[in-house]
Amino acid sequence: MAQVIEPAQQQEQPKSGSRNVEVPADQASEALMAAMKLGGIDRLWFVSGSEIGVLQEAAVKNEELGRPTPKIMTMVHEQAALAAAGGDTVATGKPSSVALHVEVGLMNAGAAIHQTDRGSLPVLIISGYPPSAAPEVHGGRASFINWYQQVPDQGQIVRQYMRWDHKLAPYDNPGLVASRAIQVMMSEPKGPAYLALPRESSVTPTPQGARFPELTPARPPAADPADIRQAARWLLEAERPLISTYEAGANEANVAVLTELAELLGARVMADAARVNIAGRHPLNAGSPSIAPVPATDCILAVDAVVPWMPTMFNPDRGTKIIRIGVDPIIRMTTIYEYPADLNITAWSGQALPALLEEVKSQMTPEQKRRCEDRFAALHAEGEQKLQAYLDGAEADRAKGVITSRWLSHQLGETLPADATITHELCDSSGFNRSKPGTLAGGIGSGLGWAAPAAVGIKAADPSRTVVCALGDGSWMFSNPQACVWASQFHKAPVMFVIFNNRGYRTGTHEVLRMFPEGYAAKNTNLTGGWFDPPPNYSGEAAASGAYGEKVTDPNDLANAIKRGLDAIQKQGVPAVLDVWLPKHVTNEV
Repeated sequence: MAQVIEPAQQQEQPKSGSRNVEVPADQASEALMAAMKLGGIDRLWFVSGSEIGVLQEAAVKNEELGRPTPKIMTMVHEQAALAAAGGDTVATGKPSSVALHVEVGLMNAGAAIHQTDRGSLPVLIISGYPPSAAPEVHGGRASFINWYQQVPDQGQIVRQYMRWDHKLAPYDNPGLVASRAIQVMMSEPKGPAYLALPRESSVTPTPQGARFPELTPARPPAADPADIRQAARWLLEAERPLISTYEAGANEANVAVLTELAELLGARVMADAARVNIAGRHPLNAGSPSIAPVPATDCILAVDAVVPWMPTMFNPDRGTKIIRIGVDPIIRMTTIYEYPADLNITAWSGQALPALLEEVKSQMTPEQKRRCEDRFAALHAEGEQKLQAYLDGAEADRAKGVITSRWLSHQLGETLPADATITHELCDSSGFNRSKPGTLAGGIGSGLGWAAPAAVGIKAADPSRTVVCALGDGSWMFSNPQACVWASQFHKAPVMFVIFNNRGYRTGTHEVLRMFPEGYAAKNTNLTGGWFDPPPNYSGEAAASGAYGEKVTDPNDLANAIKRGLDAIQKQGVPAVLDVWLPKHVTNEV
């Protein structure tokens, strides 16, 4: 027998012996929403569309009758909505969802779809499917536009980015459909799922209510103990071990384990700033593997890393042992993938790293312990010298009278609270100085416009956080600034947006000069297509929308400007936009 969840006990789990959950529901949309909530989805980031109004009705009805339902989060642009849903799941570790208007809304969220996939974010992407039934059918065609909205296969638009996709049919069990989508996207490798929602199907009667089995996510894979022993042996035998990671810190418990392992081995850590993997100012932090030069090494441990080093800067020889750990260490998403490995360990890093740490401790001989301690002491001193050189360089930048990206990054790290969460995109993150797990969230992928709305999603999901978004001016424009500032204010989720304004795109400036260093664009200092100078009045636009807006040009006033922005979001409860002017891209860089 299935358990019937009455209004007063809607969050309870099924009784012992039951394999099904049952919730009262009159039509499919109500059952779908109830199952989403019971599956852990608390918010549905929603962009209006005629065919998905059924979800609005279902949310209000379910709430009125005391049934489970996600909260509708009104958004005014699809790209911003999906990125906000991504920030939601970054903050909570739970699944999130977004509702978009037919295929045009789906395409309007394109860059965020890429980011959601590459960032392994479990978001249920729902897009309405235009009705094709005759007008007399309930939910059928009711507007001239319905004939224009038809495409042969709407799911094809996003299928290659999804872990699961389906088009809801009138005969489907909508509770089962939602439960299955959540099960798949919450199982490793995590990521988005897609559901096309035809209006006719969404209003199908459900006389038995929402009745569906409990579908729990799969437990993540664990490492083979023999592989862990081999990895520990190679790391202990190495003279210059190196750890490289992008997203180990997505599991916040990994930060302490990774740090202890690095200190125990005396190993440098190349850690991308997408997450806090190791403290930003830790002496063993050797910078991002995508941009920093790789130190001399004879053993590399790559954990949750797609790009463990840049082949243009480093090519390991045959004597270098390479160990890879991840739920997909061979990176199936990338068709042509050339990174070698001596040992690929298919495992969730949250299990494998603690096991590896304990194995290293178990195997370590007194001689190896002494050697590792000596190496750690030398690297610690070297790291302290590098940090001091960085701080001296930032101060020298300030003395020149302009705000450089390094000075801005450093001032954010010095001025923001230690527990402030920074989302960031295509800006200088070198000085952010984050050490607490979960206080960094950078986009994984190449779709601009993710960090700003993701910051809104994080703040909405966890109002206790101080949330700051740092991003380039190109990224800010891709973020749909008006939509982001409005959402930040409307949802009472005040975020401080800090714009690194250099009036240009790196792709249209640096990359052009890199490819054609002696070309005509370089000779004529003409990078038309990469510059946008003069830029929009970002701070003025924000102020016109009721946010705090300030243009910042004085390096000596930068810290105070950041404090004024913090005051706006923390005390006044309004979003803040700091338009910080850097030297123009390429031509006048300091």
